[in-house]
Amino acid sequence: MRRRPLILLGGVLALLALLPLIVTHDPIAQDLAGALGEPSTQHWLGQDHLGRDVLARLIHGAPRSVGLAAACIGFAALVGTLLGLCAAWWGGWGESLIMRGVDLLLAFPGILLALLLVGLLGGGAVPLVIGLTLTQAPPFARLSRAIVAGELLSTHVEAARLAGFGAGAIFRHHLLPPLLPLLLPQLTLGLGTTIMTIAGLGFLGLGLTPPTPEWGAMIAEALPYLTEAPWQTAAPCIGLFIVTLSATLIGRAALPKSRDGEA
Repeated sequence: MRRRPLILLGGVLALLALLPLIVTHDPIAQDLAGALGEPSTQHWLGQDHLGRDVLARLIHGAPRSVGLAAACIGFAALVGTLLGLCAAWWGGWGESLIMRGVDLLLAFPGILLALLLVGLLGGGAVPLVIGLTLTQAPPFARLSRAIVAGELLSTHVEAARLAGFGAGAIFRHHLLPPLLPLLLPQLTLGLGTTIMTIAGLGFLGLGLTPPTPEWGAMIAEALPYLTEAPWQTAAPCIGLFIVTLSATLIGRAALPKSRDGEA
C-alpha cells in the first residue's frame, strides 16, 4: 500500500516529461504577426505577446518547473535525512551543532532565503537547486533526527549493538525501515511547496534564463496583457494549481494510517 503514492507520483512526473514529445509547435519560435492571438484550432491556448504558442510553452515548461522542483526536493530529502541521521547517531556536541544549524535555516522564511541565495548566485538551474535544497532540507533533518533518536533507544537496536553489528547494518535494518514511510509524505508535500517557490522566483525574474519556458516567468510576461489576453495568464496558473494539488493529494495518500484506519 505504501508503494501506490510513489508509483502515482512517478507516473505524474513521467507524463509531464513525455508531454513535450507530442507538441509540434516550437515554444520559443516568434510570430509577431500573431501576437496576442486568440485560441484557435492551430493554437489551442492562443499566442503570447511575441506570437509564441502558449500551449507549447506551457507543456515544455512543465518538465522544467516540475522536474526542477523534484530535483530540489530530492536533494533536500537526501541532505536533510543524512544530517538528521548523523545528529541522532553522534549525539552530544555533534547533534547540537547540526541541529542549531538546522534551526538557523528555519529562522529564515524559505522564500526569502531562496531569493537571497539565487540573487547572490545569479539565475539559472544550479543556483535554484542550491538555494531550494537549503530551504527544504531542515524539515527532513528534524523528522529523521526525531525518528532515529527514538529508535536508537529501543531494545532491538541495543541488542544489535551488543551483538557486534556495525553502523551500516543498524542503519539499514533497524533505522531506515521506520523512517522511510514518513519521508514519502514529507517529500510529496514538499514538492508542491517547491513548485510554487520556483514559480515565485521565476515571476521575479530569478528563475531559468529567458526565453526558456517556465511557468512563473510566463505569468510575469503575460501580466501586462491580462485584460487583452487573459488566457496567457490563466494557462500557467491552472497548470500550477493542478500539479500542486496533485502533489498534495499524493502526499496525503502517503501519510501513515492510524490504528482506526484514518490518516
